Amino acid sequence: MPRKKDPVGPIIDATMQLAAMAGWRNVTLYDIARESGLEVAAVVDAVGDRMGVIRHLAARADQAMLAAVDDDWPDESVRDRLFTLLIARFDHLKGHREGLRAVLSSLPTDPGDAFVLMAGPGQRAMRLAMEAAGVSTAGIMGALRVKALGMAYARTFRTFLDDDSPDLSRTMAALDTSLSRLDRLAGRFRRGRSPFSDGAKDTAEAATATAG
Repeated sequence: MPRKKDPVGPIIDATMQLAAMAGWRNVTLYDIARESGLEVAAVVDAVGDRMGVIRHLAARADQAMLAAVDDDWPDESVRDRLFTLLIARFDHLKGHREGLRAVLSSLPTDPGDAFVLMAGPGQRAMRLAMEAAGVSTAGIMGALRVKALGMAYARTFRTFLDDDSPDLSRTMAALDTSLSRLDRLAGRFRRGRSPFSDGAKDTAEAATATAG
């Protein structure tokens, strides 16, 4: 028996194309259904509503990000792990840049959608990145780590939206700069220990660096 085709991918593609052409505020479930070749009821069953499309897109980007974890992970620094994870996420999203730009440009006039994006997919992605890099997101310190990484990601995202290089070189440079800035700030306020660090190994390395 043939497997049932997953409708979410075509729905995401259709929604992002429509947003790029007509603006996010003008996209309706009817438009998405017509563009993706589905019934409106099927679209709702698959994604729920318009913001459900964004949540599914974010979830798939998260899966692509987590797939970047490899066998060399134990030998890499937390900063390098985060760089690898976030670039993998950007790489997954690059085909939808025009649509994402349209979505983001509408947020100042649509606080409801803005809240959903900030409180939902965005926070989830940063927590997943931190945990996949081996850093705890528990407690107050964990929340601060997630917030700091979210700020670095947001700064990089602005560059990503205008990055037409085939290898995302501008995005990589922007992310490298943002992560380096966080490391420098950590050095000023936490005696050289990065907000991304976690565990005895990082504590020992920071102590050695301070002693030297």
